[in-house]
Amino acid sequence: MQNIESRIQDLKEFAEKLPMKIEASDLNHQEFLIQSGYCKPSDKDLIILNKNLPNAKHMAVIFDTIKIFNLDNIYIADWIREKTETTKTYGIQS
Repeated sequence: MQNIESRIQDLKEFAEKLPMKIEASDLNHQEFLIQSGYCKPSDKDLIILNKNLPNAKHMAVIFDTIKIFNLDNIYIADWIREKTETTKTYGIQS
């Protein structure tokens, strides 16, 4: 079984196929509240991750985001496809 860092790397490589960029930033020192999640500035797909959160939370945010895309014609590692098909998305709207 892969470790969590390896799985996150797999998810980042997969996200690039959508194409989507994933950035980790320190979101705790902002003048206003920013949470990890999906956004689309200037018509570019972006996932922002709070680097202060644990890797398990990073994976959850990435999974919640990629599930809103049509993944039928994109190669996905089996473990990623299984996870996207068996869990529900909460709080993500396009």
